[in-house]
Amino acid sequence: MKLKYKKIILLTSLATMCIGLLTISISQSGQKNQEKSSSISASAETGDIESDNTNSRILAMASLTSASEDNTATGTPTPSPTPTPIPVYDLEEIEDMNKFFEEYYMAKAACDVDKLKTLYKDPSKVETREQLQNMVQYIEEYKNIKTYAKKSIEEGAYIVYAYHEIKFTSINTLAPGLSKFYVVTDDEGNYKIASDINPEIEEYFHARNEDEDVLKLIEKTNSKSEKVKEKDEDLMIFWNALDELAKKTED
Repeated sequence: MKLKYKKIILLTSLATMCIGLLTISISQSGQKNQEKSSSISASAETGDIESDNTNSRILAMASLTSASEDNTATGTPTPSPTPTPIPVYDLEEIEDMNKFFEEYYMAKAACDVDKLKTLYKDPSKVETREQLQNMVQYIEEYKNIKTYAKKSIEEGAYIVYAYHEIKFTSINTLAPGLSKFYVVTDDEGNYKIASDINPEIEEYFHARNEDEDVLKLIEKTNSKSEKVKEKDEDLMIFWNALDELAKKTED
């Protein structure tokens, strides 16, 4: 088939595909990731309070009340407690995380719904086989997968940036991409992709796109993307068409 007809087929078919080519470039302003999530649960223990503890608390409360009255009398305001700063962790490479996402991308390319369900915290969030086929209909394979993770403020959870290179059908050059995920650890120590985020975690999740090490990773990926597009006209045309489709979808 002549090259120009290949291009026509690719371009006219784009309207039906849902390739997550937000994987190719993550917005620095913190766009929504299609595969994110989890919620923080707080636990509290209750029990009987011994009389000595009760008396101690009453005395402590009386002391605080007295101090408050003294401050009021002298006009000295009670200082507000300094809020604890939210920790921000560095990107790190986790070997087991690489293996986990190799399994994920292999299952995605093969439209293996059953396998994907084992990799999600909530299996109901996995797309149907038909949806997956539409998403990857022009993708032959995901290669050179490498993950970079940041610890979350939730115990046992990570914000993961997964670098990968896509082999598109009829295009020889691999296309660099970067996807973002929220990964939690289950009771057995297995990683799971989480798809629901509580507001506090969501804010933290998006804010990490502005971290210096993440910005460098995004810039490095985008630089690779520009170089390969310059070398391969077919990839350039295909990629630009995907960008236009993504913009229309956002609008």
